[in-house]
Amino acid sequence: MARADRRRDDDELSVAELLRETGATPRSLGGPPAAAPPREEDTGDGYRERLEQRAREAAAVQQRAGRRIRWISAFAGAVVVVGSLVLIAVTSESAPQRQASPQDLLAPATTPRPTPPSTRPSPTPIPTVLRQTASSTPASTSAAPKPPPPVEAATCVVRFSVTDQWNDGFTAGVAITNKSGQKLSPWTLSWTFTAGQQVTHGWDGVYSQSGSRVTVNAESYNATLAPGATVSTGLNGAFDHGNPAPTAFTLNGARCDAG
Repeated sequence: MARADRRRDDDELSVAELLRETGATPRSLGGPPAAAPPREEDTGDGYRERLEQRAREAAAVQQRAGRRIRWISAFAGAVVVVGSLVLIAVTSESAPQRQASPQDLLAPATTPRPTPPSTRPSPTPIPTVLRQTASSTPASTSAAPKPPPPVEAATCVVRFSVTDQWNDGFTAGVAITNKSGQKLSPWTLSWTFTAGQQVTHGWDGVYSQSGSRVTVNAESYNATLAPGATVSTGLNGAFDHGNPAPTAFTLNGARCDAG
């Protein structure tokens, strides 16, 4: 009866029965192998080999199932990681943040932030050019010296020469040359003595004296003095403090050079 049970169809055997028949221990148990049941004798028809083959096939199926589960777990983990990275990238792009400047990164936590400059307009400065012009114009006007009046060219030359002199008197000749381009008619000559001399007598002209000022008017015969012409006159005089010759002469009011 027992032999008939052992020979029943192999397809009806379960994995547990195969393990029990072969004496194998499932890996998931992790404990010491159970005591192998007493093996029945092989009937010689390959029953034992078939049992071992079925056990190996069942173990291979379990290994393939474990590998599939591991691949599925790894793929699911990769999908979760990639989805998390995509979500983080989209969130960071949609929510802009203020970019910290190098000064903010380096500044300590206690450093106060600089206050913005005041928006109140500053007073308009006075142009420098206007200030310089206002301050320098009066100074330059007052400091600039006035040019001297132009000196008129002499229109005549007078040569005063002492021809004779004694203790208290002298004799002098006066030569007048007209250097202007105009004819003088009549003419009048004047000069000033510097040592108090006095005219006592004159000729070839009408002499008069007021203080130190001497005036000689032309006579009727020599009243015309043509341009470039020379007329001569003379006088006698007295002195008591020296007898220097005069140097300043005028002819008809115009300055003359002393010859």
